[in-house]
Amino acid sequence: MTETEFPIGTLILPEPARTEAWRGWRAKLDLDRLSYECLETLPAVAPFLPEWLRRDGEAARINGIVKMAWSRNQVRLNKASELYEWLLDRLGMPVLITGPLAWSLLPREEGSIRTIPDLTLLIPRSHVFRATAALTGNDWELRSAQPDNDTLDWSSNLALVKGEVTLHLHWRLFPTSANNAIEFEEAMMQRARRVLWNGHEFQSLSLEADLLHRLMDRPEWDPVPWQADVLMMSFAGIEWARVAELAARFARFFEPLDVLERLEELRRDWDLPIPEISSTAGRLSADATAQSDKRTRFGKLRTWGRTLWRA
Repeated sequence: MTETEFPIGTLILPEPARTEAWRGWRAKLDLDRLSYECLETLPAVAPFLPEWLRRDGEAARINGIVKMAWSRNQVRLNKASELYEWLLDRLGMPVLITGPLAWSLLPREEGSIRTIPDLTLLIPRSHVFRATAALTGNDWELRSAQPDNDTLDWSSNLALVKGEVTLHLHWRLFPTSANNAIEFEEAMMQRARRVLWNGHEFQSLSLEADLLHRLMDRPEWDPVPWQADVLMMSFAGIEWARVAELAARFARFFEPLDVLERLEELRRDWDLPIPEISSTAGRLSADATAQSDKRTRFGKLRTWGRTLWRA
């Protein structure tokens, strides 16, 4: 591990190993050369810093990093609550908070801070055009061309900017096979959870969909490593068979067994309180492959039939 890599063991290890991991990293750390990844991940260990920094000569600087992250999160959350309620109440469309925005409100350790670089919301594809028109009419600026039907098929989100805030408006949580993209989008909107913050109520992904999302690589605008997001999550209440099922059905773009191997790797490395699910995933992946191939063959046959009819 270098000083540019955050010691993720501090997020999950029991004491005294947690404190030893911090001290080992801190002894080599030059705060003037702190990487962006570390700068954004460091607030996750906020609950433990009072003890760890008791005799640290640069405690004020480290606490300043955490306070700045907390303040920025409050600004982001206030803007998110305005957006969420506007889309839900005024425009009447279903909306879920996802990614860092949701993860900041769902830490395993009380007081842990998951930074929010940008806002991320998930809506059904049927509402994308109306939401985009409403947002651009409310001074949000699209970073790309206006979306069309091709955009909905071959992309997963649009980025909009207003002032210093960037919103990633998703209709698909992450890229998946084109054969089952719409089915995937609908599945991610199901089993939503209620999340409360400062008198505001949000809906977020199911536990299982959220875990699958955390196991994916982060987008370029989010420097926090995926491992940290998984380790900051509470695993209580997760239906592990459903995690394997979702991965087998919808993570094929990333090879589902590779995605679940990430979870297995973390389970082995950090002794996480989760079951081994690779064997279940293998069976479900084979079933999903067969179903995907069947849909592909049916789609080709249907296209061939339309061609004959037009001829």
